[in-house]
Amino acid sequence: MSNRTSFENLSFSNPEIWQQVTKVMAEMASLVWDDPTIDNDLARAEGVRQLTRLISGGQPITLENINPDYPHFMQLLGTKVQWGLPSADCHYLWAPLHGDNVYRIIGDRGTANLIDLEVREDHIAHLADWKLFHRLQDLEVGPNNQVEVVVSKTRPDNAMNWLKLPDGPCNMIFRQYFSDWDTEQPARLTIITEGKPYPPPPLKEEDIRRNLELYCDLLKEMPAGFRQTVGSYYNGKTDELSFDGINYGFASLRYGKGVYKCAKDEAVLLEVELPKTRFWNIQIGSKFWEARDYHLRQTSLNDHQAWVDEDGIFRAVISHDDPGVANWLDAGGHEEGLITVRYYEADAIRPTSLKRVKLNEVVDLLPSSTPRVSAEQRQKLLQKRAWSFPRLGRD
Repeated sequence: MSNRTSFENLSFSNPEIWQQVTKVMAEMASLVWDDPTIDNDLARAEGVRQLTRLISGGQPITLENINPDYPHFMQLLGTKVQWGLPSADCHYLWAPLHGDNVYRIIGDRGTANLIDLEVREDHIAHLADWKLFHRLQDLEVGPNNQVEVVVSKTRPDNAMNWLKLPDGPCNMIFRQYFSDWDTEQPARLTIITEGKPYPPPPLKEEDIRRNLELYCDLLKEMPAGFRQTVGSYYNGKTDELSFDGINYGFASLRYGKGVYKCAKDEAVLLEVELPKTRFWNIQIGSKFWEARDYHLRQTSLNDHQAWVDEDGIFRAVISHDDPGVANWLDAGGHEEGLITVRYYEADAIRPTSLKRVKLNEVVDLLPSSTPRVSAEQRQKLLQKRAWSFPRLGRD
């Protein structure tokens, strides 16, 4: 357990607590200006945007939707909160829970390729202690695609789907992975606490004090955890991806990690020999372990969207300008960034390679069967990509 914030001896009769909160915010500047790998003003500007996203994205899960007696599913990560490198294909929902309660999750399962419900101990603000406790993947579905999940310490005799709760405060992460963004339907699930009357008890100053402590913990611990994860990308070889897990990530995934460097007149040819797996995707992101506007740019591809060559190898081009091939990953003016591959329960980890070349040479290195994409076709693909997000309820 790391050193946690305490405002126990501070009062709201003066601005001391607020001054402590803003002090924590100011100290976050080290994430941008004390990191030697952040070596240009575009990267620093990107870092400042991440700081604002940490401040805004951390607020709802520590100060708003925080009462485990009256939880609701809220979007945790998305197009406006891209820290933690959220998968472009995943809709992340979150809810606060407590082991003393019994919850029911009911509604339409939807048709997402993958669905995963996880209970994690403690709170996401305490990233190092946010440990997986129990999870449920393949839900038993009733008539009309309806599901019911009981969340409790002990399993009821008649429960088709059950998630176990630990003692004390905990969180739920609800993930939906979409392969076909144009046709799959999102789940419509509601979480209900048994035996809790409405309205909730009146808010007390002690509640806000405790929640502000949690908020400050998040602002201190998240950047440190992300920086450690980014370091693992730079520890590998420069011409291939390294694979491992992430202890606060999706437990069924293996993560491939690498770094690309690409000047404006260059391209990076990425080759991945794919395993047998129910789902895979690839994504490029920032040196702050953030996603890069995957709803507006083709910075990711998945098993449904990508072209795979006859030899079972996925070949993609990372570049700033469109090379006119299907598997383009848009660097968007960032000459350095992170590459992340996600495999869901892969049967093996197979070879990968990265090769830095001139942009005008890269197409000649691809198989002759590589699909070409015109400027007009690209516009249509990007429009469909952007429009799929409101359809799926993703923001």
